[in-house]
Amino acid sequence: MTSTIMDCPNEILLHIFRLACDDDGSTGRALSLVSRSVHELSKEYKYQSIAIIGLPRLVAFAAVLQDLPESNRHIRHLFFSSMAQNTSGGHNRTSEDIQNYRDTCDVFSEVIRVIGPTLVTCQIVFHVARMVTLIPGSCPCLTDLSLIGPFPTLPLAHVYEAPYFPSLRSVTFSSFTDYPTSLFNDIATQAPNLQNLAFYPAEACRNFAGDLASALDVPASPPPAPNPLHVPRSTLPSTIKQVTVSTGTGINPEHRNAYCKQSVQDLMKKRLLCIKENYTQCRVEVVDHDQPQPSPRDALSVWLSRCHD
Repeated sequence: MTSTIMDCPNEILLHIFRLACDDDGSTGRALSLVSRSVHELSKEYKYQSIAIIGLPRLVAFAAVLQDLPESNRHIRHLFFSSMAQNTSGGHNRTSEDIQNYRDTCDVFSEVIRVIGPTLVTCQIVFHVARMVTLIPGSCPCLTDLSLIGPFPTLPLAHVYEAPYFPSLRSVTFSSFTDYPTSLFNDIATQAPNLQNLAFYPAEACRNFAGDLASALDVPASPPPAPNPLHVPRSTLPSTIKQVTVSTGTGINPEHRNAYCKQSVQDLMKKRLLCIKENYTQCRVEVVDHDQPQPSPRDALSVWLSRCHD
């Protein structure tokens, strides 16, 4: 007698579907087309892991969420990019430019509001400034957050209530050139149980090492006479185990202002190494500029290569 997968108990099938729906959403959509029974059984996990490229698809996804019953809104892993993404197959997933910044912010905020209760990991790629330091909505289960692109250029505290991420353990910022003065305070108040914090700027930031030193309450340059009685009082959460900072990408000596940029990068590295030597409350790692960083357009490929828990 020939057996098929549908002969398995529903509990086993649900477990299989949960493990299978761990990509950009393709598996969940494919399962819904297999048969009526598979469609019904797998719909709880259809949107468990989803990748969205461009504002039009984000708007369409927001509409889908509105029509979904709450029992099927188990979105645990989200990738969103406002820019085109390269895929392993060599194809370029296109996206349209953001024509209305505020509309984009509103739609994205609505999506986060709806999926926030179940979201576990999130990676966001914005080619324009984000609306808030982290993401615009509280996510009680969020453990891993990666943000690629510029920080907010204007404070939007009057628009967005400060979100809260009690389960957040890892945050990575990359591909930025400037940052808000409230950065470390926002991290401390919104992610009080953070353990791993990483910064990969697109280029060396003149004041970053000094601001990080202030947040950690540690000197960014060798003090003339170290005080053995000084106990650092970090602005950042006491739960942090590691801070990783890159000094930016390599500088082409033929580019304009290459000498000035190199001087900024060298000073940033010197100060970061001083922080690493003097701060003992957590591990501080300095990533040199000769270590390549993934392009923001390859973020989807990197995200898909990871195995979500």
